[in-house]
Amino acid sequence: MRRPRDPNELRKLPRLLRAVAWRLPLEFGELLGKLSYKPIEETAVTTGQRKVLFSAVAHTEKIREAIAEIGAWRGTMTAALSGRTVRRVYAIDPHKENEFPGINEAFEVFRKRFSLFSNVVYVRRSSGEAAKELSCTHLSLIFADAIHDYINTWFDFRVWGSLLGPGGIILFHDVDDHAGTNLACRRIIRQKNYQVWGYCPDLVALKKVAEAQSTKNLSTKLTGDR
Repeated sequence: MRRPRDPNELRKLPRLLRAVAWRLPLEFGELLGKLSYKPIEETAVTTGQRKVLFSAVAHTEKIREAIAEIGAWRGTMTAALSGRTVRRVYAIDPHKENEFPGINEAFEVFRKRFSLFSNVVYVRRSSGEAAKELSCTHLSLIFADAIHDYINTWFDFRVWGSLLGPGGIILFHDVDDHAGTNLACRRIIRQKNYQVWGYCPDLVALKKVAEAQSTKNLSTKLTGDR
């Protein structure tokens, strides 16, 4: 699979190239998301964001592979995830010092929270940088709560979803409040190897189903020929 271009890297291009490669796709994605906005189909397995998340944690516990949280911020969900599993939890957030008001305080709160859990591995990187660093890691659960526009949500799905095994679940936060995230999730749902597993307002859980049908058919054919 061809690796998608990291939006965080596109922002570092010279002004003219940045406008063409980053700003135009960003604005177009947001406009398309607003014009085509539709609520995510409500097929909830439970109600409430925490309940859906905790159900997903329990559902994937037997897979035993690691968990990734993309966008940790103050560590509220980091603590919630880590306290309900023995699996390793990668908490990913760059927490760039002085980047905007409140970021330094958020990092201090996060640092105190994650230090209470021995199964948390803090990766102080952007989503794209962390995905490169953990490119050989297998995941059972992903909680995506980073930059809520179309190109970043779609990028997070492409790079992190490739690390998710069959039966694993990826959850997207703010799926109703942000048109770009909503558009990206609707595009994911149309893919044959993902299905809506759970939903509540502003949170959707998508399960990666088993091997693609073509692979299954080939396997069946080969077995039948023996």
